[in-house]
Amino acid sequence: MRVNDLILAIAVMIGAAALAAAASTLPPIPGQKFGADVFPMAISGGLFLCGLVLAVQSLRAGAGPALMLGWARETPALLRAGGALAAVALYMVLAPLTGFIIAATLMLLALFLMLKVRPLAAVPAALIATLCVYYSFAHGLRVPLPRGLIEGML
Repeated sequence: MRVNDLILAIAVMIGAAALAAAASTLPPIPGQKFGADVFPMAISGGLFLCGLVLAVQSLRAGAGPALMLGWARETPALLRAGGALAAVALYMVLAPLTGFIIAATLMLLALFLMLKVRPLAAVPAALIATLCVYYSFAHGLRVPLPRGLIEGML
């Protein structure tokens, strides 16, 4: 799919604004100079800046077609796009119930398998990536992630 860069830039800036709005509702961390909102706010600022640069470049280059859907006529491409959305939806449903580690591992495993990564490589890669993200956020950045079913083990 080809989307006019101006449309993409507007979508990125709207997403950045939504992220900033959500981040501003995060509670402060007691005893810390910076709260849980700092990292998402920095990311949203960077995204907004990227969207702004993309919009300016698009306006300078002139308008092209708003949308070209060449790939959307191919069934495997549609299935992969739907699979990625389903994996994220699965994470959103499972994370509060099972915790971050289980939900993220299952999401990454589903994505790896959808991308035809061999199962013997996909399972450890999903687990290692999830643990790296968990320890980076939970211990390095002190951002609380849902522990779920394995709370007593951590």
